[in-house]
Amino acid sequence: MKIALCQIKVTQIKDTNLKKAGLFIEKAKLSGAEIIVLPEMFNTPYTKGFITSNAEEGHGKTYKFLKENSKGIILIGGSIPEKDGGKIYNTTFAFEDGKEIGKYRKMNLFDVDYDGLCFQESDFIAPGETTTVIETSLGKIALAICFDLRYPTFFQKLEQENPFLYIVPAAFNNVSGPAHYKLLARSRGLDTQSFIALCSPASDIDSEYCPYGHSLVTDPWGNVLNELDDTEGILLQNIDIEYVNQIRSKLPIKKKLIT
Repeated sequence: MKIALCQIKVTQIKDTNLKKAGLFIEKAKLSGAEIIVLPEMFNTPYTKGFITSNAEEGHGKTYKFLKENSKGIILIGGSIPEKDGGKIYNTTFAFEDGKEIGKYRKMNLFDVDYDGLCFQESDFIAPGETTTVIETSLGKIALAICFDLRYPTFFQKLEQENPFLYIVPAAFNNVSGPAHYKLLARSRGLDTQSFIALCSPASDIDSEYCPYGHSLVTDPWGNVLNELDDTEGILLQNIDIEYVNQIRSKLPIKKKLIT
């Protein structure tokens, strides 16, 4: 099967971001992608002000956009600010062929103060409460978002449902990105003996929060199979479930094959 990671440069205008995402999705479809992934906070800049103003309640504009654009594919809608019960969540919605098949609200929030980078996601985002593994026509896929990568125990919970692929919309930055982004992807791939796909927004040095870019896919042996730079683009990668079983058979630390 083929996965496409759409690394999009996010603007301050939601409608512009949705239009661009639609063009990327269409291009990925034409390339034969069966699973298409958008970045973390793909419809809004990753700042308190924009996230608060762009948060959508219920099945809003972005939800409807994702539903419509998922026809004929599995679409992992990056993440968007979702408003519910007076709180805002960092939420991934997943669709297959026009139907919602699951959602995940980011549980481990990005609160850091290191080397000139100070960001407190918990000041305006509420944490989710449950992990999510979605059932698709291609098999089980686990969902995580960005800072979740730093918690092996979080991935251990997801492992219990035996997914073959972990999809992680992830807007790292230019401080932690060069140091940890690839290392964490490889580490979680080794932990789970599965494929890991990280999808970032493209870099924007003029934005208040500049994403790292470098969307990538790692395999169950911890190899980086493919990686973008920090500019806009689409990463296309073939995923072979049988390779997951080969690694798990040869190095049986999990003893859970994909059936």
